[in-house]
Amino acid sequence: MIVKEINDIRRINLHLHTRASDGSLTPMQVIKQAKDIGLDLISITDHDTMDAYKQIPEDNAPLRILPGIEISSMHQGNDVHILAYGCDFENKALIELSENYHIGRRDRAIKMIELLGELGMDIQLEEVVAMAGSGELIVRPHIAQVLVQRGYVRSKNEAFEKYIGNFKPAFAPKPDVPVPDVISVIHGAGGFAVIAHPGKLSDPDYIEEFITFGIDGLEVWHPDHYQYQVDEFITIAQNNGLYMTAGSDFHGENKDSLLYDTVPACEIILESVRKLYREYKCRDR
Repeated sequence: MIVKEINDIRRINLHLHTRASDGSLTPMQVIKQAKDIGLDLISITDHDTMDAYKQIPEDNAPLRILPGIEISSMHQGNDVHILAYGCDFENKALIELSENYHIGRRDRAIKMIELLGELGMDIQLEEVVAMAGSGELIVRPHIAQVLVQRGYVRSKNEAFEKYIGNFKPAFAPKPDVPVPDVISVIHGAGGFAVIAHPGKLSDPDYIEEFITFGIDGLEVWHPDHYQYQVDEFITIAQNNGLYMTAGSDFHGENKDSLLYDTVPACEIILESVRKLYREYKCRDR
């Protein structure tokens, strides 16, 4: 039965965000849309929080869900995002890491609001918290949306490009957790550590270092990857025995960011995903 289910996996999306972090849809809306378009396997990977999984039922058949979370980390002063799949969400160290990010992101938001105020843009923490919703996990797009609503910028992209993007005038860093530490927490929680959108890394050579740290895979296909990068990541994964995944990084904000039902995972990637899901199901049992 399990083997048959795994072999049926062909339409996938393993990188989806909801309102539990910075997406525009609720977890159940994401589940419904995934079912409506006939996806076989998905993963909700909100930033530094597992709260989405508190809002969805355990059984979503025929849709299969690989539990996930996108965890922030740092390497040599640069952002690195790690997709953690199949973790035990009751793991103490993982919960503590998530809670620390929750507190750290709030402190970061306060600092960025102060910097924006110095630039003549008066927004309040309460406005940003309201934008973040019930989970109150604050990420930069929430601040950007408030700036749009207040008329300080015309779009979220403008907010990032002018004020709150990395190293811009109102930028403040997230909590600094090194890549090896995040990988250790993921493995301690029984999960798989996969580097998200490796094509966006500040230095491509970081991948070789991350392999020595013990990563389990690469997000080979991502909408920001060129085909030559996809081919390179497949080769790296094959040469190093790494899992390969694919996801659209769906946030649902506008038509340009959808790419929701068109993740073009080739058979090589699909077979690796099936292997990953099979390993997860075996661990889960």
